[in-house]
Amino acid sequence: MQLIYIFVPKNNNLRHTSDSLNKALKLSTDISCYRSIEINHITWEIIIDLIKKASKLTQGESISLFFLSIQLDYLLLTIVLKLLSKIFSKQAIVYYLMHEPRYEKGRVNPIDANLVYLYNLLLGNFADRILLPSNEALNKAKTFLDPSKFERVNLSFISIPEQILEDNLIELKNNWERLKTFSLLGTAAKDKNPQGFVLLANITDRQYSGKTRFIRAGCDRDVNVDYDEDIITTFPGYMTDSGKRFLFGMTHFIVVPYFFSTQSGVIAEALSYGKILIVNDIPAFSNLKGLDFVFIIDFSNEDSILKCVNNLFNMDWIDYEQRYWNAIEYFQNNFSELYLSKAITSIIQSSTN
Repeated sequence: MQLIYIFVPKNNNLRHTSDSLNKALKLSTDISCYRSIEINHITWEIIIDLIKKASKLTQGESISLFFLSIQLDYLLLTIVLKLLSKIFSKQAIVYYLMHEPRYEKGRVNPIDANLVYLYNLLLGNFADRILLPSNEALNKAKTFLDPSKFERVNLSFISIPEQILEDNLIELKNNWERLKTFSLLGTAAKDKNPQGFVLLANITDRQYSGKTRFIRAGCDRDVNVDYDEDIITTFPGYMTDSGKRFLFGMTHFIVVPYFFSTQSGVIAEALSYGKILIVNDIPAFSNLKGLDFVFIIDFSNEDSILKCVNNLFNMDWIDYEQRYWNAIEYFQNNFSELYLSKAITSIIQSSTN
């Protein structure tokens, strides 16, 4: 029997990582071999309980800890458990999901960038397996960590029930000829280029005035953006799960204008709703080229934006609906709890053998 502790991130934007992992383990064909436990807050009682359970492990048994975000208490707990497991010859396996191994110069505040790098360096050295959600992340991590620890695993979300997808599609069809909705959702900073969304909105509104709706929902962090309220409807602040479900459901096109990115949880979540994507042409999104539900453009080039918009408005409903279901199928194969169940079971088996 393997005890698996899933530590729920304090950052609500990362809760999908623990939710999908917990469900993925329950879907595993080896579920009888695992017992998963969700931990919301690390307390002294939990630390003592972990130490007791680790000390009682017999041959062939192990404790696995999944850390899915950056938190100082994760690092401290890892150090304590790894030292104890070495002293008492017990198997405590630490898995760390590393979202951003290191930031490019100028992408974020230098102090924040250095702290992220230092944390990843320390926990990366103590962890047994480092889960990396993109090839970009893997290449960055190679510059300062042991590649033999690396496991390539996509960011995952729990699938949307088919009835909700069907209902959303009916609503989208009702508005298709009258009003097409473009949305930028989630937290945005300088590197995520919210100005690119404003430029797309302005160009599209000039060309198709009265036939579009633009929605900006989420926080803008350390960046000032002038959203023209005559064109763009804004919902500033943190997005609740119910708010996201509502906005994804009514949106035809999700805009991802990032200048820099290692991977994007917004893209994976948008695909779970069957959204057509408009993304910037950057290396992190090169794996999306050739997919019929993804439009890759240069957000610094007005001609590129206009060409994309014209293609979208020339798309008929039957074409849109086909791309909608293609996006969902792609999500199921690459980002769903079903995908994660197969991937994570294989990783756990290889780590404990």
